[in-house]
Amino acid sequence: MLITNKRKSGRPVSISKHTITKKCLDFYLLNGIDNQSFNNVIKYTGVSKGTIYRLYGNEDSLQKSALVEYYKTVITQKIKEFNSKDATLKNIIMDRTSGLITNRYKVCFYHRSRVEKYKLGNEVKKTILKIDVEVQKAIKTLVKRELYERKKKIESDEVNNVVNFILNGITTINLLKLNKSSHKSILNFSNTIITLIKNI
Repeated sequence: MLITNKRKSGRPVSISKHTITKKCLDFYLLNGIDNQSFNNVIKYTGVSKGTIYRLYGNEDSLQKSALVEYYKTVITQKIKEFNSKDATLKNIIMDRTSGLITNRYKVCFYHRSRVEKYKLGNEVKKTILKIDVEVQKAIKTLVKRELYERKKKIESDEVNNVVNFILNGITTINLLKLNKSSHKSILNFSNTIITLIKNI
């Protein structure tokens, strides 16, 4: 669907819903998804408020579209990393840590949304939970593989607890970066996660 932006003088500009979604995602990546003025988000897209409401219906739906776009373009690639034959929990955690410390990676929009989800709409919350399931599956596969290689057997409930611990740990690493914690603090927390995993 193409939308014409008639607010600007001169020749009207046609813009797709996908392009608007990507611009909204850019805005949220820069500013976060919570406590943002909807008018500022709309202004950033460069289209009218009427166009946004016609395409998305409400802010919750627009935020959901941005999160789904992020899932398709970023999170699916991260899941592939977990599923790689060469992947280890230690390498993945340390890669995220070093990437955040050196600014090679930005704070993950998905992990940031997990922290802020209590402030968000129902559609966004449901989307976050769906992404959680996919990420948990990837982590679980890797956890099971590493336990098998160590000839370590633990109950299914314990495996799920480890998976949730790792997922929440990676979220916390992103949150520490977002809150401008020292590099040492971020690294120490990552090393604590890795040590606890080794001791399972």
